[in-house]
Amino acid sequence: MASRKTPASGPAKKSAAKRVRGKLAPVAATRGLERSDVVIASDAPELSGLASLVSEVGGAVIGAYRDPLGGRPLVLASLPLSAVQPTPFQRDLSPTHAKRLSQKIDETQAFLDL
Repeated sequence: MASRKTPASGPAKKSAAKRVRGKLAPVAATRGLERSDVVIASDAPELSGLASLVSEVGGAVIGAYRDPLGGRPLVLASLPLSAVQPTPFQRDLSPTHAKRLSQKIDETQAFLDL
């Protein structure tokens, strides 16, 4: 009959207390903007250049806000498909992926591209 092995003793043995990790505590200082600072009007002067570009290509500005972390003004817009180009580093879409994506868009009847 095989005998049980005893745990090794000595410097390589770690105590159970050292192996237990504590929970992460929330950071005392907050980052980013307050919620009242995130709100920005879509006709704000700092967005006028971008809003006019959206209009020139046949799109419409839907809304605007400041990025909560960085504070940059961002615009949510609806653009015609002809005005949208893929990013240069985007890989080609496989036929299978395109078919699945098309089916899911039809099922959910919603599409949002960021």
